[in-house]
Amino acid sequence: MKWTVKEWLTGGYQASRTGALNTYIYRALRWPDFHNDGVPAYEVKYGGTAIALIRFEGKGATVRTLPAAGRFPEITDLDLVELALWVSKLRKVYSGLN
Repeated sequence: MKWTVKEWLTGGYQASRTGALNTYIYRALRWPDFHNDGVPAYEVKYGGTAIALIRFEGKGATVRTLPAAGRFPEITDLDLVELALWVSKLRKVYSGLN
């Protein structure tokens, strides 16, 4: 695992891992089957394809892989959980600055 995540643009993050893997995490558009109640959600993109959704509600996060994730076995479920933890931590840091 061992991801490094940094804010890349407002509301978006760039994650990199040893071995030259890079993903981008953006505020998610509305995914009707996943969130339609205004809860913060993020889309994880790898290779230009959305592979997972991260949804924050209360103190927890839900990570849901999308069917496209099957094409990228180098990104595991544990990687996605680690990315969700990073985003959770960074969201708290940046929200404290406002």
